[in-house]
Amino acid sequence: MSDGDSLKEDNNKQDELAEQIARDLQKAENEENPEWDGSEAEVVTDDDAEEYEIPETGFKLSYVLTVDEMYKCLYHSNIIKTKGARAVAQSVLLAVASIVFFITYFTTHTQYNSYNLFFGIFCLVMIAVIWIVPHLYLKSMSKMLADGKTIEAEIYPTRIDIGRDDGEWSIELDGSSAIEEFDNIIMIFSGKDRAFAIPERVIEPEFYNEIRAILMSGTDPGEDE
Repeated sequence: MSDGDSLKEDNNKQDELAEQIARDLQKAENEENPEWDGSEAEVVTDDDAEEYEIPETGFKLSYVLTVDEMYKCLYHSNIIKTKGARAVAQSVLLAVASIVFFITYFTTHTQYNSYNLFFGIFCLVMIAVIWIVPHLYLKSMSKMLADGKTIEAEIYPTRIDIGRDDGEWSIELDGSSAIEEFDNIIMIFSGKDRAFAIPERVIEPEFYNEIRAILMSGTDPGEDE
């Protein structure tokens, strides 16, 4: 073998050795930093994230509703549909009809005259039903619901937490609930079957304006019938 061929063969061996070293280095680098195709990846929520948030400042209330306050709350919760101006209007119509029937009864003498007396009395009974029966019903419910249990609530800028443990529930102050003020009571209606009442007497005067502002800003004003 000539010197030229020997030199060429040595160069080829050096090139092969260099390529082998480069492949080994690349393999070692891939093993230390493997590529990821995302096939086993998923996004998870940090359950402890809330621990790092700045806590909201709220107001804690603890009180017992009286029977009278419960009566007022039930009255404004639309359990009784015929009330207010509607009840007055119906009572006036029934009173007028009753007067007409009685006048007819005393001024005419026919075989059907007894019907005028019956309907006159019936109209008076219906007026009593409109005003007395709902009152008795609400009074009974008020005594049952105002059972002396303490109501605990915490009012925050974004929500109201009511109750404790398994009985706890919340009202979001995002404009989805209605609010009414009547007889020194603030009442919030959440959904169709939830309501929460705060007597103004249980709010310390120094916090009253701030609490009321929170409640008013997070709700829509309700409409009385």
